[in-house]
Amino acid sequence: MRSLILRHWRDAAGFCLVVLLAAAMRLGRGDIVEYFHDDAMLTTLALELAQGLRFPLTGILSSTGVPNSPVSAYFLAFPFALSSSPAFVIQFVMLWNVLGVGALWLMARRYGGSRIALIAGLLYAVNPWAALFSRKIWAQELHTPIILVALLLLLHGFCQSRADERPTRSVFLAQSLGVPLLLVGVQFHFASLPLLLLIPGMLWLGRKRIIAGALFAGALMSLLVILPYALGLAQTLGADPTRISDALARAGASGPGLSPASLIAIARLTAGNGLETWLAPEQAARLAADYPPWHVLSLALLPALLVGMLAAHRRRPAFALMLSIWAFLPGLLLIIEWTPVYIHYFIPSIPALALLIAGGADDLMRLAARWRPILGGLWLIIGVTLIGHVQVWQVALDSVETRHIAYPGFTTPLSKLEPLRDRLSGAGDVVIVAGGMAWNLHHEVARWDTLLWDRATCVRTIIPDGYAVFPNQPFAAVIAPGAPAGMATDFYRHDRPEGFPTRPGGPDYTLYQWPAAPTWTGASIRAIAPERFAKGLRLSGYGWGEDEVILEWRLPARQIGADFQFSAQLYDARGERLGQLDATFWHGRHWCAGDRLLTWGPLRKDADATTLKVALYRLGAGKEAGRVSNLEVLDGLGNPKGQSVDIALGDPGA
Repeated sequence: MRSLILRHWRDAAGFCLVVLLAAAMRLGRGDIVEYFHDDAMLTTLALELAQGLRFPLTGILSSTGVPNSPVSAYFLAFPFALSSSPAFVIQFVMLWNVLGVGALWLMARRYGGSRIALIAGLLYAVNPWAALFSRKIWAQELHTPIILVALLLLLHGFCQSRADERPTRSVFLAQSLGVPLLLVGVQFHFASLPLLLLIPGMLWLGRKRIIAGALFAGALMSLLVILPYALGLAQTLGADPTRISDALARAGASGPGLSPASLIAIARLTAGNGLETWLAPEQAARLAADYPPWHVLSLALLPALLVGMLAAHRRRPAFALMLSIWAFLPGLLLIIEWTPVYIHYFIPSIPALALLIAGGADDLMRLAARWRPILGGLWLIIGVTLIGHVQVWQVALDSVETRHIAYPGFTTPLSKLEPLRDRLSGAGDVVIVAGGMAWNLHHEVARWDTLLWDRATCVRTIIPDGYAVFPNQPFAAVIAPGAPAGMATDFYRHDRPEGFPTRPGGPDYTLYQWPAAPTWTGASIRAIAPERFAKGLRLSGYGWGEDEVILEWRLPARQIGADFQFSAQLYDARGERLGQLDATFWHGRHWCAGDRLLTWGPLRKDADATTLKVALYRLGAGKEAGRVSNLEVLDGLGNPKGQSVDIALGDPGA
């Protein structure tokens, strides 16, 4: 009895140590986190769902051009229903991943023993890669705890009980929930799909234990969890039937070739080294030079992994096969590199690698049990490795907080964005001048739309060359780092700027407060009787600059998806076209009711021109490729009257 109590006490102490270390690594210095493009786009979908604005059937686009599953948006909608703050939800993601470390300890304790649970739990808790990929709003950072719980259920349901044992309620629930939960987990990222092979493996191992009712319930729930994405993908392929084939063609354009990239990634995740190659690829050597010298001891984890594989296959072949598939199959499938390989593809493998390393360490300790100095040396190596991981993580956090790191390294930490966000809170209208306006292509758009989600009345992102917007009330203009030079960049400046630094050596955000829209200083605008287009747009004037035409518009409220091209064409009295401008119209995501918008582009005024024809249109995509659809021009009653506005240029000044 005393031995049992002591063992339980040791397990409880080990579990608490593992979870506390995991929490310290993930929750500690929680403001030094990224909030970049994918994070902000996913936040948009989750906020829209949480507030009942939209129910997405697909997630954000993957790097291949095929949309991801929407499960990440569904998952994040729960914390976003409590708060629209990305900082709050990132804390939720951190805590979620702490629970994942606890789930790994439970799996290791149940199927490996106390020592394996302690070592595996500690390795996973302080692995710098595991900590890094537990601290942002990113689909890839959400799935590992779900996969861990799903595998725990599958093991309990199909591999724990004896075939002649009477099924218990817990076994029934495990068999019912394990498969659909794993299907949820692998939907977060395409690189996790190879883990689906674990399902037939588990079913085969537990074929004599299968409960028909549980299997039916699991199949029904599995259909439900894949249904939204199946519908969304069907809609996508209905509009663009070649989307997947085009993605495969792009991936294989240079022909598949053998590459060690995936194996190198697995090795780095195993040893917990190489973090600098992701955080600061252009300054990797500088960052690595700050690591403690004993961090190289982490390379000892690689031979421990090999020993663990041999030990697992010797003791429990079926469990070892599951671990091998879990740890290595995603990487092995990408040795033939048919698509670019990134280390975050293999995030779900980290717990399996920790289990195998712990099994190898446990096997070596069994062999060295009679030689206490060797046994103590093994514990010393593990302890120094763990300390090295913690120190590397602290060095990495110091570096990404205090040094400017160029993209694609660690982007501006959220803590450096929050002062500007707080300053803009309650500002009413905000204009962000940046290098792009497309939500799915340019990070400033999605980032500030979500950071100011319920803090500002209307947030617009504008390109400084070819566009200028005039809010009809006081507003704040922000010149973002990297905003290109252009007329509007200078237009929104005045002599009382406020600077908001990012990191030392990096560019700043600059804020300008305007009590009223500044006066247009470009070419004069000639007013016309407003011409009404569908979608609520109105053309209200035009002007001529030096070799360019300027069009004045009045905008309706925001309309996501109202993305058009505009055309300005010059004709003479005989109906011959003398010149034409075609350009992208300001995206409907940025419209705010009552705003005045100017667009301009190269079109030289011809002396023989008598008519300026203005149209808005949409270019077809997918199966509509090559088709042009004009936005209707409406009469006073809202009925279509044409597809363009014809402005008479009767006098020389027109």
